[in-house]
Amino acid sequence: MMRRELLQTLCLGALTTCAVDALAQSYPSRPVTLLVGGAPGSVPDIMVRPIAERLSAALGQPVVVDNRPGAAGSVAMSALLQSAADGHTLALATMSQAVFNAYLFAKLPYDPLRDLEPVAPLVTGAMALAAHPSLPARTLGEFVAQARAQPGKFFIAIPQSGSPPHVVALLLNRAAGIDVTMVPHKSGADAVNAVVSGEIALLFDAPTIISNQVKAGKLKALAVTGRQRDPALPNTPTASEAGFDVQGEAWIGLVAPRGTPAAVVQRLNREVGAIVSSSEMSAAMARLSFRTLSSTPEAFGSLIRDEHRKWSAVIRDAGLRLE
Repeated sequence: MMRRELLQTLCLGALTTCAVDALAQSYPSRPVTLLVGGAPGSVPDIMVRPIAERLSAALGQPVVVDNRPGAAGSVAMSALLQSAADGHTLALATMSQAVFNAYLFAKLPYDPLRDLEPVAPLVTGAMALAAHPSLPARTLGEFVAQARAQPGKFFIAIPQSGSPPHVVALLLNRAAGIDVTMVPHKSGADAVNAVVSGEIALLFDAPTIISNQVKAGKLKALAVTGRQRDPALPNTPTASEAGFDVQGEAWIGLVAPRGTPAAVVQRLNREVGAIVSSSEMSAAMARLSFRTLSSTPEAFGSLIRDEHRKWSAVIRDAGLRLE
């Protein structure tokens, strides 16, 4: 009896393994839709298109980028959750969609931790603090000293309220112990123009948004918030180098609806990992001030949970809400 039960268990395990392998090999059976919560030409859109092109070649089916901007990325996430959990609809998940929105909105139409299946991380990038040349401060330390001496005096231009630059700026403010006013704009370009024109003294955004203005002498970069210096601003020290315990990077990854078969998730993870690990893709992403990331779905899920613990405190302490 025990021998027969053992043989049945072994056969069942073998059949399950064969079924999983068959599913992974037969996927995808039709074009794959990749939902992007940003408009055409936005940073997430520009970043993901070369990856989608190479993923299409790897899968043997078109990977069609479907832009669904609106509601801080919630429109794209809602569309993802209305699709079948079979791997034929995926979504690009920024930190706003995967983490920040859970604490910014009282009635979010999805739960990032419950409804999204982590597939693979793609890239990560730091933020930068820059200033109009007329600002006396030449370094982050000098600016912090001025801000502490004059609480409430300084204004920082940012893209939309609740965007990654906004939330990372809040982390810097908390670590530095300063009281400054954030001024949201419709876009990163609008925020840059406000500082270049001298309307606002400081700017917080991605290094690539700032670097050309720094090279032209229209802005001066004070610090970047990453683990290391950014290629777009190689002479600008990190906040950690300046003596502040700040590491704030905004990553972007690939997710599927919860319940997507593990075999499909693993297949996608392998293909995407190979794509972003290539020297060609690393160089292309570096030009956008991103570093490529590669890990297992499980590790990506752990990263998302860790980021919820970190950023929920920052957002709640700042009293930031979007309705």
